[in-house]
Amino acid sequence: MKHALKAFLAAALILASGWSPAVAADEAKDSLSDAASQLVAGLLSQASALRGKTVAVGEIAPPEGGPTEFSVMCADALEAALMLPAMGRDLKVLDRRNLESLAKEWELDNKGFIEDSTAKQAGKLLGVDVLLLGKYTVPEKKRIEMRVSLVDTESGQILAAGMALLKSDKRLRAARENHLPPPAPQAASKAGSVEPLKVEVWTEKAEYKPGEKFRVNVKANQDCHLTLIDVGTSGSVNVIFPNHQAPDNTVKANVTYTIPDLSAGFEFEVSGPAGKEIVRAIASHEPVVDLADIVGKTTAQSPFAEVKGNVPALTRDIQAKAKKAKPGEWSETVLQLKIR
Repeated sequence: MKHALKAFLAAALILASGWSPAVAADEAKDSLSDAASQLVAGLLSQASALRGKTVAVGEIAPPEGGPTEFSVMCADALEAALMLPAMGRDLKVLDRRNLESLAKEWELDNKGFIEDSTAKQAGKLLGVDVLLLGKYTVPEKKRIEMRVSLVDTESGQILAAGMALLKSDKRLRAARENHLPPPAPQAASKAGSVEPLKVEVWTEKAEYKPGEKFRVNVKANQDCHLTLIDVGTSGSVNVIFPNHQAPDNTVKANVTYTIPDLSAGFEFEVSGPAGKEIVRAIASHEPVVDLADIVGKTTAQSPFAEVKGNVPALTRDIQAKAKKAKPGEWSETVLQLKIR
């Protein structure tokens, strides 16, 4: 785990520092597509053992704040540049729109883009072996510097890194200045209508250190079926409710449930590495979340089922069922705990 954390920190330093990687630009490119092609060619020349892997491109982070129109343009150009050489290398390129959709389900992109700190979780949840992540800066008025790296989501190892320079113009400057708006909040229920199903999840505090213990609290405003899925900072995925001690996932309205139960005699213990622990709560009137085929067996000693199947497929299945649910009969929320 420590090696993975060191690799992620190294990736952050690579993208933030003035270090010049093996593939550096001698001169600024005239077009974004040329810069992207140079970056992809350089990355693939360094990372040779990618055959059969699934690769995805995340949005390229701006110097500060959330994503800009230029962030999206960079990611689109890098994905397009990756497609042709991927075919010759037996690489599978995950469509970035699918990546965004799955990432939003787990709130991995709460800043608008997947960061190094969530790359390992993204690999597990999104079905990605390698992530192409990056950042751009503007060291001079008419020049943009793009720094990217390939990160192995299983080990956290940086497989390759590169830098390219791009000539700026009015169009690109306008794109950099156009910060994309955050997702619109869900519309409130109309006056007089039945209150929609709502689920809340919380812990005693929002930040924990390795070795500390905690419990998860959850409450719904209506009788419903509840599923809680925990994603550790290591990328492990476990169903913490229902569990061996509480196999029935039906819950009563306005009753606070604590997991593990206070009578269980134990609590969750933070093991690290540093990052974000994610707890996703899914509440529905109908018992539609079926995990039987993708989780392991539970015992008194191991009361929580580990998700061993296709997590991205599970996410898409949940998305589909959420869309089919009647208005007000489905609710989801994500709790993020900072582990440091």
